[in-house]
Amino acid sequence: MNAQTRRYVFVDYNNLLEVKFKKLEKVSSRIFVFIKASQEQIPLSLVRQTQRAGKSLRWIVVSNAGQGKLNYHIAFIMGKLHQKLDQAVEFAIVSNDMDFDPLIAYINESGRPCIRVKRKSEEKVYFEEKIEMERMDGFSDDPFTVDILRGSDRMDVLVEDEIISKTAEETVKRLIRSGNRPAEVETLKNYINLHFQELSLAGHIDRILQKMEEAKDIEITEGEVAYNF
Repeated sequence: MNAQTRRYVFVDYNNLLEVKFKKLEKVSSRIFVFIKASQEQIPLSLVRQTQRAGKSLRWIVVSNAGQGKLNYHIAFIMGKLHQKLDQAVEFAIVSNDMDFDPLIAYINESGRPCIRVKRKSEEKVYFEEKIEMERMDGFSDDPFTVDILRGSDRMDVLVEDEIISKTAEETVKRLIRSGNRPAEVETLKNYINLHFQELSLAGHIDRILQKMEEAKDIEITEGEVAYNF
């Protein structure tokens, strides 16, 4: 990758299994991997490679992801990042799905480089290891078995922190412009939900409130909100 190029890559778990991660990492500034919450195991070799990527790789866990639902989440995250990031950052989707093409065309027309990278269907980089792991189901103590914890009390739904932080900042700016100061937490949540409906799922609004508290913009006590602006 050119030293001047910043490239964000978006890929779902199934497509990630069929590409060589080291090559993907070399051409990426950041990688967003979308995975279903029902996916209980991933190959150990892939885990090790993604761990070495550190903060440049983010797992985004999607609950209740039916057929095609991961594509919606990819499009959503891309849309939010498109709003926030410098247009010099290139987007790339690893997928053979042509349904992404209208979105890619729109992003390109908006001035940001965006491409869809087709994977070779014959590539099965982690296939054999995956089969081996499936045969080891039930052996939770086996060092070659990597479990992904599931359930809302055991697994954080990871959404890009930059988006949450920026949305918290935008909420404060909007409140200042409008003069609104919802006195109760639930009313403030409804306000955020009204203006940022795409963030209303999976506890995202709670994370926005948390960011606002961390920034000392608000203080929440027994369900009531005090504002510091």
